[in-house]
Amino acid sequence: MGHDLGYAALALIATTVYYIAFLVFRISARRMEPLRGSRPFRVARLMLTDPIWLGGGLLLFLGLGYEVVAFSEIPLTVAQPIFAIGLVFLVAFAVRFLGERLSVREWASVALFVLATMLIGLSATSEGRLRADDTLAGTLAAPWTMIAICAPAVIIAALVWLVGDRRAGGRHAKKLAGVAYGIGAGACAGLAEAGIRGISIVYEETGSVQAVMESVYPYLTIGLAAIALGQLQVALQRCRIAIVAVVLTVIGRTYLIVSSTVLFGEEWPDEAMPFALRTGGFVLALVALVTFPRYEEPGRTGRPPVPATRRDSGALR
Repeated sequence: MGHDLGYAALALIATTVYYIAFLVFRISARRMEPLRGSRPFRVARLMLTDPIWLGGGLLLFLGLGYEVVAFSEIPLTVAQPIFAIGLVFLVAFAVRFLGERLSVREWASVALFVLATMLIGLSATSEGRLRADDTLAGTLAAPWTMIAICAPAVIIAALVWLVGDRRAGGRHAKKLAGVAYGIGAGACAGLAEAGIRGISIVYEETGSVQAVMESVYPYLTIGLAAIALGQLQVALQRCRIAIVAVVLTVIGRTYLIVSSTVLFGEEWPDEAMPFALRTGGFVLALVALVTFPRYEEPGRTGRPPVPATRRDSGALR
C-alpha cells in the first residue's frame, strides 16, 4: 500500500512538473518577438537560443521521465485521475494568476476533455505482447504504414500554422483559438509519444541500444516532438494556456491510441466495459472539439495583444 502511495505521489509531482514546463514556455513565448509558423527555422532558432525556453524543456523531459516510471508502477485507475488533476490545477492557475477568462461554453468543453481523458485511460486492458520490430531500413523500403499514420498529424500542424498566420494578418481579423493549435501540437505530440513507446518495446525485446538506433522510432520521436514544441510555442504566444494545454493533452492521448493500433497492433478492447469507456471517451473528446469556439475573443487572454510596432517589425524580419 505504501509502495503504491509513493508512486502515486511521484506521479502527481511528475505531472505537476510537466505542466509547470508549459508555464515556463509561456513566459518564454511572451518575451520573444512575434513567431510565425511559416518561418519554422526562425522559430526553432529563437527557442533554442532562449535560456528560459531551454529551462522549460528540461522540466518537460524530467516530468515525462518520472511519469513513465510512476505510471508503470501504479494502475491506470489511479494514474488517469492524477493526470486529470494536473490538468485541472493548470487551468485553475491560468484563470486565477494569469488573468485568463473562459466562457461557460469553454468551461463545459474543458470539463468534457478532462472526463474524456479519464475514460480513455480507464479503458486500457491488460495488453497482449506488442510488436515494434521494423528497422529503419525496412521502414524506408516500405514506408506506407508510417506515412499513413504520420501524414495527418504533420498536415494538420502545417495547416494550423499557415492559417493562423493568415488569420492574424488583418486589423480586424480574428485569431484562431487555442483549440486549433492544441489539435496540431497534440497530434504530433501523440506520435512522438508513440515513438517513445516503440523505443521501449524494441529495447525490451532486444536489450540492444544498437537495435533501437536502427529502428525508426528515435527519429519519429525527435521529428514529431520538434514540430509539437514549435507549434506549442507559437500557440502560447497567441492563445490561452488553459485551452492549449487541455486540447494538446487529450488529442495527444487519443492520437497515441490510434497510432499504437497501426504501429504496434494494439487492439480495441473487446470486453463490454472497456469498449464502452474508450468509445465514450472518443465521443466526448469529439463533442468537446465541436463545442469549442474557433476564434479567440478579445480580452480573454489575460494580456494585451502584441503592439503593432513589434508585430510589424517581426513580420518584416
